[in-house]
Amino acid sequence: MSFPTVGVIGLGYVGSVTAASLAARGIPVIGFDRRAEVVDAMRRGLAPVDEPLLSERLARGLARGTLECRSVLDLSECGASLICVGTPVGEDGQLVTDDLFAALDSINATAPAGHVVVIRSTVPTGLYARARTHLREDLRLALNPEFLREGSAVADLEEPELVVYATEDEEAARFVEALYAPSADRLHRTDPSTAEVLKLVNNAWHALKVCFANEVARVTIPVGVDPFAVMRLLCADRKLNTSSAYLRPGMPFGGACLVKDVASIQAHAATHAVDAPLLGSILRSNDAHLRYLRDVVLEHAPKTCAIVGVGFKPGAADVRDSAPVRLVRALLDAGVHVTVADSAVLEARLPPLGLAALEAALGDPRAYAAPTVEHAIAGADVIVVGHPCEEDRRTLVDLAPSVPILDSAGELSRALSPDERASLAPVVVLARGC
Repeated sequence: MSFPTVGVIGLGYVGSVTAASLAARGIPVIGFDRRAEVVDAMRRGLAPVDEPLLSERLARGLARGTLECRSVLDLSECGASLICVGTPVGEDGQLVTDDLFAALDSINATAPAGHVVVIRSTVPTGLYARARTHLREDLRLALNPEFLREGSAVADLEEPELVVYATEDEEAARFVEALYAPSADRLHRTDPSTAEVLKLVNNAWHALKVCFANEVARVTIPVGVDPFAVMRLLCADRKLNTSSAYLRPGMPFGGACLVKDVASIQAHAATHAVDAPLLGSILRSNDAHLRYLRDVVLEHAPKTCAIVGVGFKPGAADVRDSAPVRLVRALLDAGVHVTVADSAVLEARLPPLGLAALEAALGDPRAYAAPTVEHAIAGADVIVVGHPCEEDRRTLVDLAPSVPILDSAGELSRALSPDERASLAPVVVLARGC
């Protein structure tokens, strides 16, 4: 793609790095910033922020004649713009978007028809829709949240692990894809709402990890344990501890280990008078998610609910501290008649066996333990897919029931082909309403 001149609006950390890096690649760039001292510094080849590699990229862009910097925002010469202005947090905790909308106003006033507007700033949810309404109809819009770290921003931009963008305009999509052609294998297109929230979730996750490591230090030091050794060993396990494992939304956690061990470390912290609110909130968060799932089911006002799969994880016959079993009891307490199917539990090898094993797993005579999935879903007003084994998952697809299916952990949805999905009633993963 032959690149149009790209305007970079805002020359702070994100904007200065973006402008210099693109210009160093040979893309014509005009950087805009209302701070005259920043514009003057960049014109003279001085990096406005202390960032490794930035001075070198800046010098290369200036030498190639592909970088120009101005203090008056006028995009009449630009075919696209990247908005990199700050969106600070206000006193109410909301992101302040005044500078962003001021940039949109300038774009409206000066950009040519067909100009592509790419918002890189961190934005609140709903911003894309607001910006689309705010912009002229002949302008194109995309979101491209930045994931740059201070101290490695140039490297993060040029060798990214992940690049995300969202747009409802195919011309805008083509521009963004060309912009990130060197990183095409890491480029992911998504919807605007997901792109808006992703940056916030990313940083919340990083903040959570910092707090977790610090709480580990506070609860290990009183018993003479080196917290650095603990965390070094934790991070050495890349299959479970530092991977995507356990990071897929679904049922609350359960099983023989997680519940009791979390309770144990909470008790340990209390014994040593350590304030560990993050660790202390884990079980409460788990309980809150179970209540959420219960309420999702109750929104359908069912008289009878069928639950397929009650092991503590997919396909497991072990029901110790099982979230699906807890959901069964929560629905029973809410006055719903609950039927349950789980072939993995029925095939238990140690007594109790068969239906007796499933009845024992449920631990409540009010719940009906069904011999098959077909028996369980007969007459049900809504079906909840918990942690089913493969046999029960396939049976449910083959039966193609006509009532709403709440696929709590996505165990059914991941196995569906487009034709199978079309044959079923609405299948919803972790969402209210069908």
